[in-house]
Amino acid sequence: MEGTRDDEGFTLIEMVVALAVLAITLLASTPFFVSSLQSVNKQRTRQAAIQLADTAMEQVRGLKGSSLLSGHGQQAGEDQFAAAPAIVKPYLATMQVGMDADSSVLPTDGADAPISTAAQVTTMEGTPYTRMIYIGGCEVYLTSSSGACVYPVGKSAEPADKTKILKFFRAVVLITWPDNSCATTAGNPANTCMYVTSTLVSRAPEPQFDLKRPSPVVMTTSVTFYLGVAASAQLEARGGQLPNTWTVSKLPAGLTMTTGGLITGTPTTAGVTPATTTVTDKLNRSDTASITFTVVLPPTVAMPAAAANHVGEEVSLQATAANGVGPYVYTSSTLAPGLAVDNAGGAITGTVTDPGTFASTVTATDQNGISGDGTYTHTVYPAVTLGPPADQSIALNAKLVMTAVGGGGDGKYSYSATGLPTGVSINNKSGAINDKVTISGRFLPTITATDSLGGTGGSASQRFVLLVNTTSSLIFTAPALAAPDRTTARGTAASMTLATNGALLGLSPVITVTGLPPGLTYNATTATIAGTPTTAGSYTVTATATTVTATSVLTLLWTVT
Repeated sequence: MEGTRDDEGFTLIEMVVALAVLAITLLASTPFFVSSLQSVNKQRTRQAAIQLADTAMEQVRGLKGSSLLSGHGQQAGEDQFAAAPAIVKPYLATMQVGMDADSSVLPTDGADAPISTAAQVTTMEGTPYTRMIYIGGCEVYLTSSSGACVYPVGKSAEPADKTKILKFFRAVVLITWPDNSCATTAGNPANTCMYVTSTLVSRAPEPQFDLKRPSPVVMTTSVTFYLGVAASAQLEARGGQLPNTWTVSKLPAGLTMTTGGLITGTPTTAGVTPATTTVTDKLNRSDTASITFTVVLPPTVAMPAAAANHVGEEVSLQATAANGVGPYVYTSSTLAPGLAVDNAGGAITGTVTDPGTFASTVTATDQNGISGDGTYTHTVYPAVTLGPPADQSIALNAKLVMTAVGGGGDGKYSYSATGLPTGVSINNKSGAINDKVTISGRFLPTITATDSLGGTGGSASQRFVLLVNTTSSLIFTAPALAAPDRTTARGTAASMTLATNGALLGLSPVITVTGLPPGLTYNATTATIAGTPTTAGSYTVTATATTVTATSVLTLLWTVT
């Protein structure tokens, strides 16, 4: 009996452990089952949305193209397009809002139309699905490889041959339904799943088959070819019992034509060839018409001569197309950085940004898609620089020896200087100054280096201070030559007294002053500059003391803030 009790206790423990393990397993499996159920539910609701969209498409296809806009007012259509969510906008961007031409249809009508402009709600298995059908016109150009709708119509890409324009209605079906698992995106409803599909429906009248086709009529009256360019052109006719057979009285040299009206070859002579062409159908009915074959030279592009500029300069050049068949479209991807070519006129403009030598090619494409190129070389130099000359301090009657050194540009510099003492000059080729200075005082010369191109980036200037000292000749003693420059606030009274050592030398110099800021004047009696400056700026003021035997100059900067 004792052993039996031990066995029963052990079995109970095992049962408790087993139940615990089972509970943990079930608890761990719960997220998996929940996730699986959510995934299944999402797939189920999406499949239902697809079925609703397919049903709507069947409704659209069940109507004639001419009936799709029945009951649609213009305003109702515009309001429907404007309120569309972002997911539909790319479709609507190439569609034209249409309307029912019936005068009895009001601009706001549409909710009760066969294809309603209002949202339709259908509930399936407890989930509400909202259906919206957008109807609009679009055009497809057979000359475009994309086959996409074109809007707005009448744009430059529209083919001249109107038979190559296909007119459609586009129907866009949008199904939406609530689901928190669907991500919220800009311009679309929050926590809403969406499904979009579309189709094209022909706008052309319903075809009427007529086995008694009319006699053929020649439609092609002129064809243009390009000298030396392999060509292929198909003559076109309306009507006739196929196959049609073509003959032509004369073709430009280098071209041949098949009986099917296909002209091929490479024209060898430019010019105009008038001719007649005849199309004959299977029933031996025919039509003859005049036709003109024109062989033109392929487009050529006259380019500007080799151009040169400095970084930061504005550029204005011109590429000019000739030959071919205008108007032309100009393009280029090899212009100097910062420049662009005007697509319609060929003007090359902009501000160059990077130095270098650029082989620039401009392509001109005529209205038939034939192009020609022109190339020119554009050299862009760094802007001219001038190393700042060091300030100089020399004795009266000593030589001023220094050399200006330019940089950047095309390296072909000429030098000039202003503000040097009388009798001192700069060598315009080397930039060297090597002359004796015979006037004492303070000077503010400015040296300029200019390259052979000139322009806004073709020159650079630097100013330096030149002190010419003396203890035995006339010189200014006030203000001090070492620091005579002044800064004054506009509207604030200012004064400065000028003085020389003339009295010590037994001289009576006459002082004159030029370049004062507006509002300041010089009083010769008191030798004082005084007044209230009225105009902000930086002014170069020059005071000159003169006697019969000597001259001294004091040049300073007076800044008015």
